[in-house]
Amino acid sequence: MRETKNLEFKESITNTFLKTVSAFANYSDGEINFGVKDDGTVVGVKDPIQTCLNIENKINDSIRPQVDYRLHIDEQTNVITLKIFQGLYPPYLYKKAYKRNDSASVPVDSLELSRLILEGQNCSYDSLPSHASNLHFSILEKALQY
Repeated sequence: MRETKNLEFKESITNTFLKTVSAFANYSDGEINFGVKDDGTVVGVKDPIQTCLNIENKINDSIRPQVDYRLHIDEQTNVITLKIFQGLYPPYLYKKAYKRNDSASVPVDSLELSRLILEGQNCSYDSLPSHASNLHFSILEKALQY
């Protein structure tokens, strides 16, 4: 097994997983498996119930707006699966907004951040009002005369 655009492995709990939570919430559903090395080797986590509580607290305290997610403990392997669902109101921020590039979570640039903000408001660039007050369609008008 290897990490993909929608699957991340974390051997232990550090704040870096919050970037991936932001990326999944902004763009597409995804999973983070805690207790799995980057190469796919299952090592499990100590005290999975307390670890789930720590994950919940980190997400709830660090990501805005609130993210929709589910936690599941595999009792045989002590692997915790965190399923993050794409949100309706991007951007979802952990300090910045993130996206997935293959198997990495990277910050979005300012143009993409603007697009995410518009998406969260159910808008797009082409639906924004124009600042120009005197618009002419002379080329279209000429083409329609023929």
